[in-house]
Amino acid sequence: MDVCAPRLIAKSLDRLRQVISTGGHRRHRGLRDALEGGGPESMAFSLSARLQYPGQTLAMRGRRSVLLLSIGLAVAPAILAQTLSIPAFVVPTFADLTIKKQQSFGTTSSRSTTEVLYLKGARARREFLYEQPGSRRLSYATITQCDQRRSVQLNPEAKLYFVSVLQDWSAQLKRARPVSEGQGAEVTTTFDAIDTGERRAAGHYVARRVRTTVTVEPSPGANTPASTRETDGWYIDLRSLDCSVATTATYLAGGEVVGLGARRDRHHYKTKGAARRGYAIEETTRFTQTGRTTVDRVELIELSEHPLDSSLFDIPRDYRPALPRLRGGYDITKPDTLANRLQEYWDEITLVARTIFF
Repeated sequence: MDVCAPRLIAKSLDRLRQVISTGGHRRHRGLRDALEGGGPESMAFSLSARLQYPGQTLAMRGRRSVLLLSIGLAVAPAILAQTLSIPAFVVPTFADLTIKKQQSFGTTSSRSTTEVLYLKGARARREFLYEQPGSRRLSYATITQCDQRRSVQLNPEAKLYFVSVLQDWSAQLKRARPVSEGQGAEVTTTFDAIDTGERRAAGHYVARRVRTTVTVEPSPGANTPASTRETDGWYIDLRSLDCSVATTATYLAGGEVVGLGARRDRHHYKTKGAARRGYAIEETTRFTQTGRTTVDRVELIELSEHPLDSSLFDIPRDYRPALPRLRGGYDITKPDTLANRLQEYWDEITLVARTIFF
């Protein structure tokens, strides 16, 4: 979409950004960070939001930092893992496969997500339906095209899509800078994964039962709370899923909230059992923290090896491109039209003007 009006408005917006970045006033620093979408707050918010509500963050990108500026906390996300191998980008050759499962959250099982995974050759499609009493049902889909090195996000309700390039994480991880160690209290996290030896058939796949425990033990004065996560599940091997191969598993154990001026915890990790897991077809997870226990369940609904139509892994012909955001990302709830682009520019100018003059 190449029109003159949006370009002129974008140039005006860039000038306003320059005023902010060269003004030297402390009250403008937060706005500049918000406009650029940087800072630890946005990183942690993005991580937690995508894990819990991955379909809703697409339209929120770029505004999340503004919402968090008033909180006054630095959030240090903690992704706790076993010794990680660097994932290599691969192009899989999956046989046709459909796996449908449902995940329920909490002891009352009032919230649930239905996921359908389709595999065919070098491509995968995931469909998600999120349901909660009293809320509107949310659905979205992702097509991963390893042969094209790209991912397609779909909004089935609005019939919109956007395309992103798949990253080669092996190269990025090799260039990554090591994270500085905290100077605060010590926290010890212990991983234990045990293969029970039980097996059962799942189509032509063989599912194995693995029990995993992640225990977090903080010393007095630590920011990280004590917790225990116990997972009992059945897993199958889909080694090239998401176009990558990594030989070791990763576990998300929790997070750390650090007050302004406080010191981050010093984390230490131990591994007892290191049994291999895989793609979960059934799982029960009990998470206990500060005396409260929640139970999440994954139940297998269907596993089929019937042939799949190749069109399922392409962009539908009646879908339209989603609206690109000025600060990166897409609003997958709106189509890419001239009217929507002008409104996007106007909203940005209004946001900057209110911060400068009010």
